[in-house]
Amino acid sequence: MTEHEMLSPEMNEPEARHIREALKQTFPAMNTELRRDLWPAVLRKLDARPVQVPWYDWALIGLSVSVFLFFPRLILLFAYHL
Repeated sequence: MTEHEMLSPEMNEPEARHIREALKQTFPAMNTELRRDLWPAVLRKLDARPVQVPWYDWALIGLSVSVFLFFPRLILLFAYHL
């Protein structure tokens, strides 16, 4: 193998074929068909767990409200950037 072939960023066809075959052997073809409809499972999961708001969300809401009460012009600044 010459120095030009070693530094060349392009692959020749036998190398590409060898890599393609190695990938096919390593990663077999996947079955892309769904075994069942997933939407009912999603709805069951959503119904089973009640919505829980973490404490830091309430803290951020309280902080935002207090900042807007102390600095009401910030409301206009944020509204401008929407």
